[in-house]
Amino acid sequence: VPSASLPINSSIPSLATNSTASRATTFNSTPHHRSLTSNVTAAAADRRIAGRKRFYKNVGIKPCSPPEEPNQNKNNNASFTVESPISAGVDGTQSATGVTTTVPDSSILSSRLQPQSSSPPSSSIEWHTVTLDGRALRTPLGLPLTLPSLALALAVASEWDAQKIYLQPAQMPLMTLCCTAIDQVASDPSVHRTDVMRYLRNDTSCYWADPVEDRVLHRRQSQAWDGLHASLSEDLLGLPGTDVRPAMASGGGEALLLSRRSKGNPTSGLPHPPILVEKAKRWVDGLDAWTLTALYSACAESKSFFIGAALIQDAMKKEEAASGGGDRAGMARDGKWAAGAARIEEEFNIECWGLVEGGHDYDRLNCSIQMHAASFLVQAVAHSEAL
Repeated sequence: VPSASLPINSSIPSLATNSTASRATTFNSTPHHRSLTSNVTAAAADRRIAGRKRFYKNVGIKPCSPPEEPNQNKNNNASFTVESPISAGVDGTQSATGVTTTVPDSSILSSRLQPQSSSPPSSSIEWHTVTLDGRALRTPLGLPLTLPSLALALAVASEWDAQKIYLQPAQMPLMTLCCTAIDQVASDPSVHRTDVMRYLRNDTSCYWADPVEDRVLHRRQSQAWDGLHASLSEDLLGLPGTDVRPAMASGGGEALLLSRRSKGNPTSGLPHPPILVEKAKRWVDGLDAWTLTALYSACAESKSFFIGAALIQDAMKKEEAASGGGDRAGMARDGKWAAGAARIEEEFNIECWGLVEGGHDYDRLNCSIQMHAASFLVQAVAHSEAL
């Protein structure tokens, strides 16, 4: 079962068309569609094309309008709901794990999809969409696939064009992130904000190996994580001095004692200073839907708020430096660094016990893909002025 918040394999967008006959002509000609089991809803069967043959010839991009107001997307449906294949399983039913299959009042979608870190005013952002054989793509919930960056539109189009004989949505990480930002995060960012903050309380980069019992592993952690928490606390969260730092645990025994629930620590997890938690929450709440989606993806892959936040901060700094508004002094915490920092323990165990083909190698590749995709998304959205 794919991740509920990033449904890579469970759904893909349908083509933007109001014609049922046209949509049926496009999809029903595929034998796989007729072989679907009866417990799959019609809308889910109509949009699920993972593993099916490529049904389009040409992939392109074109300028489009910004995210629309709700009345322009209801299609005369008073309830404003759309059947969707996004679910916790494969039957197209409503999910119980945070993924919504109901299109909410989208009056707030436009503001949440406006890049907040972009240098030009929002009115000057040129929005683009991806086309298959001249027809614009929509998200799994039927919303327009409006992208605030030419570079991002080109990247998503290249993912679709790279599909050869059979379509593999798992090979389209940027498409997945963009659909998640539009369908899920923009409509209700509270779920992803809460999950990101949970990674802060149980941040893997705050659990260190004992320097006496596990000297080699502790040295690897130091090489990847030294300076991470201090720099983020000062530069990103704006915490004063060196007294306010995240809680750290060294060794398994100390980790259990510090992270368990108690009177001084009413919530399970490391007892970080309240001001640090408040500053982190304020920063997360201020992110637009695109950046929040990228942050969540990086945190989920690394099981670490600090690694994910460092990746996002580095991507923002790259754009500031490219536009002349900042410098790139210090260690680069890009996608390659984030993938390595997230896999310290796994890579150490592989060195000790060996690599399982078809398991560890796939995990390593997927981690790298997700980290680089999240970094690229933030850079592309930040660079949202016309090229």
